[in-house]
Amino acid sequence: MSPKTLITVVDDDEDVREALTGLVRSRGYSVIGFASAAEFLAQPNVRATSCLIADVQMPGMTGFELHNRLLEVGHAIPTILITAFPDDSDRVRALSDGVIGYLAKPCEARTLLASIQVALEHA
Repeated sequence: MSPKTLITVVDDDEDVREALTGLVRSRGYSVIGFASAAEFLAQPNVRATSCLIADVQMPGMTGFELHNRLLEVGHAIPTILITAFPDDSDRVRALSDGVIGYLAKPCEARTLLASIQVALEHA
């Protein structure tokens, strides 16, 4: 893991966002959390993100839309989508869109950490 490895968590649920950032930080990664896709996109260091973890269902812009927006502007950040409402068709769509992982909430720590590792290998 490089000292420049930054994991970004985007989730409108503050409790989930804090739990995920705490877990990721406890494994030695730099991590930052945002309450919305717009908040993440507005910050100046989007390109510094090595792995993005985003909620599928958020107000304003979904995790799918965020992933696709990043691709449109040339920021192919390895992305893990998480959702409280897993759906097989959404999983297929996510993976075909190039998302690294599609996980159901609550995520098991080892599953999320393994997905982060795969994402970082793609970075």
